[in-house]
Amino acid sequence: MQCASVITCLFLFSCISQVDVPLRTVAPELVVEGLISTGPPPYTIKLSSSGPYTSTTEAGKDSQYFITDARVTIEDDLGDSTSCDWTGLGNYQSVDSNFIGTVGRTYTLKIYLSNGKKYLSRPETITPVAPIDSLTVGYDSAQTTSISPPPLIVTVNSHDPGAGQHFYRWASSGYVPRKSAGYTCGNNSVDCPDPYSCSCRALCEQFSADNQINILSNQYIEGGEIVLPVYYSPVYWFGTHFVEVNQYSLSLASYQFWEQYLEQTNRTGSILDPLPSSLIGNMYNPADSTEIVLGLFSASAVYTKKVIIVPFFLQQYLLESLAGYYIKRHDCKDVYPGALPDDTNPPGWENAQEIDLH
Repeated sequence: MQCASVITCLFLFSCISQVDVPLRTVAPELVVEGLISTGPPPYTIKLSSSGPYTSTTEAGKDSQYFITDARVTIEDDLGDSTSCDWTGLGNYQSVDSNFIGTVGRTYTLKIYLSNGKKYLSRPETITPVAPIDSLTVGYDSAQTTSISPPPLIVTVNSHDPGAGQHFYRWASSGYVPRKSAGYTCGNNSVDCPDPYSCSCRALCEQFSADNQINILSNQYIEGGEIVLPVYYSPVYWFGTHFVEVNQYSLSLASYQFWEQYLEQTNRTGSILDPLPSSLIGNMYNPADSTEIVLGLFSASAVYTKKVIIVPFFLQQYLLESLAGYYIKRHDCKDVYPGALPDDTNPPGWENAQEIDLH
């Protein structure tokens, strides 16, 4: 038999054999993620069991790995406590609205599973957090962040108080303006054929959470200024951006946990990288010191700052050159998850500072 080419011959005379790679199987481990702060309750504790290597959980849907029948309590060093009730999707929320985190108080998370096992967190004491002096905003016109579409970059400005170790974490979220094709206006409204010509049910504000872990130690800036980008608000369309930045204090143990998390997630994946290890935090089984419990319970002071950002500088030709990639058909609030009804502003920003960008 003659072959048209060497590559053709390789395909004709080679075969592929299926290889079943043995997967490591380990017993499910408890996974905990929880926080109490000086901010208003309720406080959320997330409980699940670790799954096999091949398992996946679709965000926003129930999973067999969520723990649904635990008894969960947060207790302070004065003996006061609040229970936490199951609310779904792995979440338990505190029920006592008068149980609020206080600077100087020490807190312990207690978990009782239906199989009789009990788990505790090592005590976490809330330390003070420096206030946020201001938030500054710029536009990533040079696309230095590699985020698409180019975002507004929100930077926190604060001052470390000095006089010892201080550890910080930032968590931010907001609402960004979105554009859909919408509908023609009137009694017989239909899908808009031109994504730029219709205004009915075509504009909305979509919730956007920052999933990045932003932490900082004052080891090299003790008593100095803190200037750090903490949130990226994507610019999909004209309109107002609503941003909330939370600045948390961290204990040394919590900071080291998140530092280990970042170290593992930021590895390049080369063969010289060390193998990832389980992220063991401050949870443990008092009856079995050898049992591995994953995750973390933190107690933090929090300083919250909200701003309203109005990017007046946006040019029609610039935005429309990008917007077409992100405009979907139909009702704006229906096609973008977490969006508010047509042209409705989110609650809670009534007294927020407005930042105008020209």
